[in-house]
Amino acid sequence: MFSKLTLLVASAVALASGVVADFVPAGTPAHFFSSQNSALVFAPASAADGAALQASNPGDGSSADITALTAVDGSGVPTQIAFDDFCITAKGVVPESATQSLYVANCDSSDPAQFWTINADPPTVSNADGNCITLGRPAKNVPVVLDFCKDELLDHQKWNPVPVSA
Repeated sequence: MFSKLTLLVASAVALASGVVADFVPAGTPAHFFSSQNSALVFAPASAADGAALQASNPGDGSSADITALTAVDGSGVPTQIAFDDFCITAKGVVPESATQSLYVANCDSSDPAQFWTINADPPTVSNADGNCITLGRPAKNVPVVLDFCKDELLDHQKWNPVPVSA
């Protein structure tokens, strides 16, 4: 079993070296850093049903840190990505349309639109429909959207999940 110190050191080394940290233990909060701008993570705009997912600066990793999102079942398997009782959802979201912006909704473990896989290679976050969490322009408060996972967009779809400890 990894200690918090081991996990923290491994995560810091991975972030500093640019190597993707592909290990997010179940139930562990993580910051999902953009490969386009390592000062940005994806996070809900607020802790409210319907809040848009956007690019933000990472918080302090505390239990109140809205940018520290929990992979309920860990990486490599379909999982909900949550903050408190709100999960990232693709319900009603259509890639490359006016409704492509992702948002959070009350967590519902029976809703397939709330399940994501945190992939190691390439380091993307995808759903069962072959769509990826995507950041078009690497700037704070820019909406994070759902788009088709494809090579042309890969630079916009890479996320480095780094577990946090408070």
